[in-house]
Amino acid sequence: MPPLVTHMIAAVRAGGQINSDGLSFNGQNGDYLLGATTPDIRVLTRWDRERTHFFDIYDDGHQDCVENFFSSHRTFRDPSNLSTETIAWVAGYLTHVIMDQEYVLQIYRPFFGSRSLLGGNSHANLLDRVLQYELDRRERESGEQMQQIRRALFGSAVEIDAGFVDRPLLERWRDTTAAMTEHPPDWERFSFIASRHLKSAGIESESGLRQFMENIPELLDETLTHVEQSALDGFFESTAERTASVLNDWLGAD
Repeated sequence: MPPLVTHMIAAVRAGGQINSDGLSFNGQNGDYLLGATTPDIRVLTRWDRERTHFFDIYDDGHQDCVENFFSSHRTFRDPSNLSTETIAWVAGYLTHVIMDQEYVLQIYRPFFGSRSLLGGNSHANLLDRVLQYELDRRERESGEQMQQIRRALFGSAVEIDAGFVDRPLLERWRDTTAAMTEHPPDWERFSFIASRHLKSAGIESESGLRQFMENIPELLDETLTHVEQSALDGFFESTAERTASVLNDWLGAD
């Protein structure tokens, strides 16, 4: 699924379409940005994915991650009962689960999944990781924006009542997320991020990994030829629209 920086930038873009008196869902709202990454806190907790994302990626039937979220955590359903910090965090959280669900439906399954031309094999999953990493790398090219996000994050988590995530854990996750914005926009961390998929593709030795990294430009070209920019643009645009619609409905905005 899209990495953390991609999620935060997407949340900022969707936030520009949200109508809410007195609340700004932008790159200065650290609680909102933190929420946009919190579903991936399972990296620290080792929780099952469905527990934090409210969507089963192996189930082809209809699913609604937003309704599943509110059904599991009813205290968040009515924003009038929440503090402004918690509202921002929940809003960010919803941007994440919506984006991940839409990524599975619009990008992964059609282009990389078991019913795609690539058939969902280890090479397909590796190309999917290459695509995700490249999209995130592009977002990290703006050092100024990364610095702004980092400052906002470090001002968050203190007043959030996250319910199923206690404050010490949330603050630890905030620091982890902020550290992601410090990574340079290169490919040096890809082997770490995609280690499981590299092993599935039989790439485990130091020489094999070195050769793979040398072939990244060719793999990236293959990926971007397979998934055209128009499909990516459509994914980002429709995801932002759906996210804004969901959040406006939740907030009771006109």
